[in-house]
Amino acid sequence: MKPSVRIILALAAAAVSLQSTPTWSSAFTAGSITAIAPDDALNIRKWPSAQSQIIDAYELNRPISMTGRCKNIITNVSFRIDEGGSAGWNYSRMKKAHVWCQVMTDDAELGWARGKYIWPE
Repeated sequence: MKPSVRIILALAAAAVSLQSTPTWSSAFTAGSITAIAPDDALNIRKWPSAQSQIIDAYELNRPISMTGRCKNIITNVSFRIDEGGSAGWNYSRMKKAHVWCQVMTDDAELGWARGKYIWPE
């Protein structure tokens, strides 16, 4: 087989491979800070724990990016809020005791915040 034919076949195979690769949507879900006093701020922590280092703080109604991952730190059960359901239904799961949700700060740092203080959009 001629080298030029091999190149064409290799390019065609690569094009088919690219077309069959699934496209993924954004890994982030929009949210906004809720259920805190107007003069307070929600602490964003390095890990899902009230004793963890504070890496940022968000005021009431401020938008925040969520990764979609939430975790009950007592039962160690994780769940996703970006897999469907209404905002109200997701919030009912997020606001339960001991649930923390992973977020990304404006400085692109991953952190954790109590789920009951974030309204999923």
